[in-house]
Amino acid sequence: MSSLTREAPGPVAPPSENGAPGPGQRRLRPTGRRSPWRWLALAAVLVVAGIVVYLVTRSDDYHYRFDFIDAGQLVNGDLVRIGGTPAGKVEAIRLTANGQAEIEVSIDSNFGPLRRGTTAAVRQQSLVGVASRYISVSPAPTFHPALPADGIVPASHTSGIVDVDELFNALNANTLQGLRRVIRGFAVWYAGKSSQANESARYFPPALQSYSRLFDQLDASTPELNQLLQGTSAALGAINQSGRLTDVITQARITAQALGSDNQALSQALENLPSALNKGTATFARLRQSTLPTLTHLFSVTKPVIAPLGPFLKRLQPVLDEATPTFGRLSQVFNQPGPNNDLYDALVDLSPLAKQVNGDFPRAIKALNQSTPIFEFARPYIPDLVGWVTNWDGLFAPYDANGHYARTVPVFDSFSFSDDAQGGTLIPKPTNLRGSGGDLQTGFLQRCPGGAIVPPLDASAPFVDSGPLSNAHCRPSETIGGTP
Repeated sequence: MSSLTREAPGPVAPPSENGAPGPGQRRLRPTGRRSPWRWLALAAVLVVAGIVVYLVTRSDDYHYRFDFIDAGQLVNGDLVRIGGTPAGKVEAIRLTANGQAEIEVSIDSNFGPLRRGTTAAVRQQSLVGVASRYISVSPAPTFHPALPADGIVPASHTSGIVDVDELFNALNANTLQGLRRVIRGFAVWYAGKSSQANESARYFPPALQSYSRLFDQLDASTPELNQLLQGTSAALGAINQSGRLTDVITQARITAQALGSDNQALSQALENLPSALNKGTATFARLRQSTLPTLTHLFSVTKPVIAPLGPFLKRLQPVLDEATPTFGRLSQVFNQPGPNNDLYDALVDLSPLAKQVNGDFPRAIKALNQSTPIFEFARPYIPDLVGWVTNWDGLFAPYDANGHYARTVPVFDSFSFSDDAQGGTLIPKPTNLRGSGGDLQTGFLQRCPGGAIVPPLDASAPFVDSGPLSNAHCRPSETIGGTP
């Protein structure tokens, strides 16, 4: 009879190294916990949603307010430039409670945000008119904190613009007359010397470069130079403290020079010395017999009176010691060996100088009077010149890793554009017609102030005045595109 028996369980395989169940094992599923991947997926969805909301609701422009002492003839819509590049525009102009101009601007998102320490100034675009100004902004470094939305740049960080007419109106009639005379004098002095001026201008940059190298070398040797100066100062201080030694050396030098310059007199003195000694012996004998007893009696009588002068003379001696070098230097000021190095020589040359001035000043006045029409003609063109200089600086303001660069657009007027069904075609122009149409016109030699660019909408340029800035030599019709 057989009996039923339960088989003994076999050996259980250990789990693998990566945590997977071994052969014969069953993976256990944890109860009461959710997979962490679900939470990560939910968080990613929330982050994406936040980014979308931010991109949809954010503003593309930054708005700020600039306080100026005055608006400087700004109008709504004027440009805001950063580094010479248009970066925004003027939105509104208001008056603050303290009488200043508050300019509200919008800055493109590519140039913002602005930071604390930003400065701004009103500039001119080379035209005379109310629509020819813009705001030049100089952003603060990026490590400064950013300005808040609608933040204010105070008037202490802004500067207005000074018109040339305001400068000339500040001068009175006498000052203007003197300025004319000075300019005419310059014209006479430089007449016929253009070649020398050009030669000086040609050698001026190498001279500046040489001076730069010299100063760089001095700057590189600063420790040695400081040591030399300190040693020289110590030596001069030691010599200065020994004033008596300096006086002795000075007097010895003067004596040696006098003896060397008059050998004949010295020889004659040596020849006359024996006879002088003989006569001196007789004189001293008479002094001993008659004069010395009389002097002895005089000293005995005056001794009570002279005795109180002793303390005074002791105090007077240091004063005399210190005054002796001063009087020596004062003597050299009035009469020093050599030509053209003391006050006496200056007084001698004063009379010829006065004669030369009496002859040159009338010619200078005549030159200033003759140059007045030239500067009266050029005066209205000063804003164009100043604007050209400032805009030329802004033209090269953009820069990249290679340095500053300028953006230019060449216009050759060699083609004409035909608007057809194929989207437009460039048609070459004949050679004799190139540069003769559109905005390319030549022969404009009498432009009025502001006539070198496209006329603005407010018709402020070209500038024509019938008052003190009138210019009868310009033609208002010589503008880009013809008569405005």
